[in-house]
Amino acid sequence: MRAVLFVGHGSRSKRSNEQFIQFANAVGASCKAPLFRYAFLELADPSILDEIKVCVEKGATEIIVFPLLLFTAGHAKVDIPNEIDKGKVLFPDVTFTMEKPLGIQEVLISILEKRLSEKNYINQQNSLVILVGRGSNDESAINDFEKVGELLRERLHTSHVRTSYLVGGHTSFEDSIRQAHESSYENIYVLPYLLFKGVLLTQMEVFVRKLNDERFSMCQSIGADETVVNLVSTIINHEI
Repeated sequence: MRAVLFVGHGSRSKRSNEQFIQFANAVGASCKAPLFRYAFLELADPSILDEIKVCVEKGATEIIVFPLLLFTAGHAKVDIPNEIDKGKVLFPDVTFTMEKPLGIQEVLISILEKRLSEKNYINQQNSLVILVGRGSNDESAINDFEKVGELLRERLHTSHVRTSYLVGGHTSFEDSIRQAHESSYENIYVLPYLLFKGVLLTQMEVFVRKLNDERFSMCQSIGADETVVNLVSTIINHEI
């Protein structure tokens, strides 16, 4: 029997974990696999290995692991495969397959546009968008995020989109916000390229709020948007 194991990063934020579970349940409702389970890589339960055990107990002979990650970096290249390897040791007769993270998707660019429109974004010379990624030490993930920035500039028909990073990367989130605060832009939109509202997004909101600058608008994260649910469901069902 084939099973799909849907893996989220996990967060210290209960709300973020609940959003992932809501997302997972929505994807699972349309999944064609006989068995659909979800797990967290870290910071929350159930763990990947625990859910591998559950899948096998329920009769799975093949487990497809789908990581709900935006880019292919350390978690997708090392951490999740390490957990899968533990499962292979315990269950040598079970076949394991790991799918790729979401990567660059036009649907995700459309959601970024949607999040801006929710804050009444208007494309003007005096408007600035600060696109914020989590950041990584993996250069390929950084390059992919910069590509997202390029695609967003093309969609918005503006050069006034800056990329910044919460950790790692080239330009820190704090530096980008300070530079914008000192600039002459009349409208500044902080646009997080994050799946769910976790601790990092809360810290971003606090940092911006402390500036007491009315020009700043804080956009929502990507979230459990229906179009993303449909995208993930389509990818999974294509593989099973």
